[in-house]
Amino acid sequence: MSAPSAPPSALEFEDWHDQVCRLVPLKAGCTQDAAAFTGTVEAVTLGPVVLTTVTASEGFVERTRRQIRDDDVAVYKFGLQVGGTCVLEQDGRQAFLKPGDLAIYDTSRPYRISLDHDFRMTVAIFSRDLVQLPQADLAEATAVRFAGSSGMFSLVAPLLAGLGREVGPATTFTANHLGDAVVDLTTAAFAELTQRAVDQESSAARRALLANATKFIDEHLPDPNLSTKLVADAHFVSTRYLQKLFESQGTSVAARIRARRLERCRHDLTAPQHRHVPIAAIGRRWGFPDAAHFSRLFRGTYGRSPREYRRDSARTD
Repeated sequence: MSAPSAPPSALEFEDWHDQVCRLVPLKAGCTQDAAAFTGTVEAVTLGPVVLTTVTASEGFVERTRRQIRDDDVAVYKFGLQVGGTCVLEQDGRQAFLKPGDLAIYDTSRPYRISLDHDFRMTVAIFSRDLVQLPQADLAEATAVRFAGSSGMFSLVAPLLAGLGREVGPATTFTANHLGDAVVDLTTAAFAELTQRAVDQESSAARRALLANATKFIDEHLPDPNLSTKLVADAHFVSTRYLQKLFESQGTSVAARIRARRLERCRHDLTAPQHRHVPIAAIGRRWGFPDAAHFSRLFRGTYGRSPREYRRDSARTD
């Protein structure tokens, strides 16, 4: 781009209002005497993007349902807070923005921005169709504060800041590439955010499956047919997936079943109310129909046979 143009002249409120509303019809107001209001509006077209830098003293802008009905301008506005602060409201959410923060909002739905003194924001305005992400995902991101130092947003923020400082004429070729860069980086930032949410949701789903599978195992320990396949079928997943889930916890489904069965047997062997229950019967109760196999597993885990463990526990009572 060429050298930036001269700084824009300060505007009185009515002129500022007209320029702010030039692209998208809005309602604007002052929170102080209109005669004391000052603001500026700079805009440059960069291919598919209109880049606007707006300054203002205290006030507000909003887009109402009536304005949305009266025109069909449906674009995303992706703003970088450069100076002062503001509160962006849309879709029942509020984002308090300070310098370095980013936020996106959608002109197809009502929104309001309350401007603090010394407000300055650089806003990239582009068609919603250019963002190759589900609009439902973007609808969850409106009026949410994003730190310009995090993730992909750390690439978008300096780009918008630089373009906002260097507003001026550019060749069509350069302007198109700059506009494409803004849209592409913005899309990448929200794609990363969406994937992170998906990953978190998947992680939560895996934790829930692990907890439910473990509960199922504990509730079916007496069943001698309890197996990896039975647990997997009960939760509508493959045995391979279930096995990998347990392996991520440093165990296996079979090992979990065996350990919990042995623990229940160990408890019954030491419980006074079960002292006269035959050891083989305790093993069968918890899914070990073969007494010899049960004895070997028990000794391998606790270092003593079931009989020795019961005898030694009785001596210490």
